[in-house]
Amino acid sequence: MIAGACLLAWVETGSIDAGDWLIYAVFAALLLAVVAASSALSLPPTAALVGLSCLVAYAGWQAVTIAWSALPSLARDDVLLTLFYAVVLALGLSVRGLIDRGVVVGAVAAGCGILALATGAALRWGASPESHFADRRLAFPVSYTNGAAAMFLIGFWPAIVLAAKRRAPVLARTGALAAAAAILAGWLLTQSKGGGIALAVSSVAMLVVARDRLRLIVPGAILAALVGSQFDALTAAYTSGDVRGSARHAGLVLLLVAGAAAVAGAGYAVIDRRIELPKPVAKTIGRAALVLAAAAVIAIPVGFFATVDHPGRWTADRWHSFKHDPQSDTTGTHFGTLGSNRYDFWRVAFEQFERHPLAGIGDRGFGPAYLIHRRSTEVPARAHSFELDALSETGVIGFALLVAALAPLVWLTARGAWCGDLAGTAGFGAATYFVTHASADWIWTIPAVGVPFFALLGTASAAREPRAAPRLAGIGVAVASAAVALVLFAPPWLSATLSSSALNGSSSPGSDLRWARRLDPLSVEPYIVAASLARTPAEAIPPLQTAARKEPRSADARFQLGLAYLRANRRAAARRELQAALRLEPGEPSIERAIRRVGQAE
Repeated sequence: MIAGACLLAWVETGSIDAGDWLIYAVFAALLLAVVAASSALSLPPTAALVGLSCLVAYAGWQAVTIAWSALPSLARDDVLLTLFYAVVLALGLSVRGLIDRGVVVGAVAAGCGILALATGAALRWGASPESHFADRRLAFPVSYTNGAAAMFLIGFWPAIVLAAKRRAPVLARTGALAAAAAILAGWLLTQSKGGGIALAVSSVAMLVVARDRLRLIVPGAILAALVGSQFDALTAAYTSGDVRGSARHAGLVLLLVAGAAAVAGAGYAVIDRRIELPKPVAKTIGRAALVLAAAAVIAIPVGFFATVDHPGRWTADRWHSFKHDPQSDTTGTHFGTLGSNRYDFWRVAFEQFERHPLAGIGDRGFGPAYLIHRRSTEVPARAHSFELDALSETGVIGFALLVAALAPLVWLTARGAWCGDLAGTAGFGAATYFVTHASADWIWTIPAVGVPFFALLGTASAAREPRAAPRLAGIGVAVASAAVALVLFAPPWLSATLSSSALNGSSSPGSDLRWARRLDPLSVEPYIVAASLARTPAEAIPPLQTAARKEPRSADARFQLGLAYLRANRRAAARRELQAALRLEPGEPSIERAIRRVGQAE
């Protein structure tokens, strides 16, 4: 599954299109069926079973909200994504024994580290490294800067924890520190502020909760020295006039930093095995580290009030900056800017929750709602916060189920970290990172990020002394998993594949689209493809009418139908549909231009 997540990131560029990731979900569900049928299923702790059950229940409630969602097909995709995560979580919970759980930790660290190294190689020797940047920030392999950062950083704490583990093989510790260095350098290339904040929050949480906090400090210090010293080189593309040259140099720096970390990691592992602090000394130093972490947390507000002359004015200025997208940047890196349109996203999401507090506006309803109530020109599909997505789209009911799903699992990882468990410590670090970052970005919706996270979360929450599940329960899980794969995941994937085949010039596009419609009655894609293949303007109208009828609150569906009417010279119908589209997306220039064209034709 970790290899599948890497393929999702590299081959599918982290696509959120269900047609791209559903085949991986089919594989995951069939894999769970095989595990369950082969009597390899373990009984998870009660708290983990509650979390898994609530995640499945959350998917069920998402399915219910399809009835009032503005975009039923995308809402259904969200249901399937949640079920995908539940399947991966169940696979993680089935991992038995300390060694196997350590293998999963190593797999997550290796997968993310290899992606970072491959990215460095692509920047250094690829044909057009500048094409991997968006707004002069790395957007590769996941084609979204914050998504790429999350894809790397999910493996950061597993790599650090493995590098710090005295009993781990020297080769594993060496590779882990090299992976952590590549991951950290990859994150700097993305200049993701959300990733940086989440990394800082998870660092404090690890220092407070993890029993092995003292051991984590050494590899952390090595990375800070190696990667921190190359900060300027790794962020130079943001201000450089030569993005191509800066990208090539940054790729080389990433590879060299990873190599230096491997050498340092090997040396540290060898020395660490030969030198062992007496337990009382180690315990004292560990407590001192905890005190220092607490002191640092307290010192931040104290230092703030001591150094800022007018704290109220400073806070008001920062709040104003946060609420507005910056028009220019003079800080030298993206890390120095604060403004974005997230405040506007969150404002609309919270307003929708206030209007529909119990059941929400329907899954995937935020995008259409934002088009109506926005104060920016952006067209986000999600609210950039998984909590606000849940509250606005699924209401208190969905939010409560989501919290009930995650809370017991995070608690289990925290307990494992407190006890010094390898998988528990790695899982707790990744969980605090993921939850923090997903609170300010839409990384939950990116399967390439969610799959390794839930695999690790399940493994970290699994019983350390597993008991085999009853045979009848295993058969039940196997049957249910196979049914999910073949009945829920496979048909929409086949439908999307057939639609894509018809669009790309298959020998029988009509037959492909008929089967696409039968396999996925909720999807509007077969109708959009049929319209694009129409030989005359009049022939394109019926499939677009069906698409608009299926999703009458979709601005794009109404807009495309309006354009089809205009091309067919049906001006009254064109005006009606275009005005409906404009009500769903006020101020959109392309719609306004089309309406003016109708007036000129009249």
